[in-house]
Amino acid sequence: MFRNLILLIAIIVAAWLIRRLISQTKTSHTKTIDSKDMVQCEHCKIYVPREDAMNLNDKFFCSQQHLEDWNQQH
Repeated sequence: MFRNLILLIAIIVAAWLIRRLISQTKTSHTKTIDSKDMVQCEHCKIYVPREDAMNLNDKFFCSQQHLEDWNQQH
């Protein structure tokens, strides 16, 4: 009976450690994604990573189409 109790405790501790490692992996991946420099599209006002945005005179756009649309309006 004592051996079964020790085995049960070992299984619970192992499951807890595995869940913790998985949780830390997901959290570190999320932090990497969130830490990108984001800019706002002048046309539709959504945020996109700076590296993916189109740039015209220090104004940022989420797509070439939005850049052209904004350029025609102004």
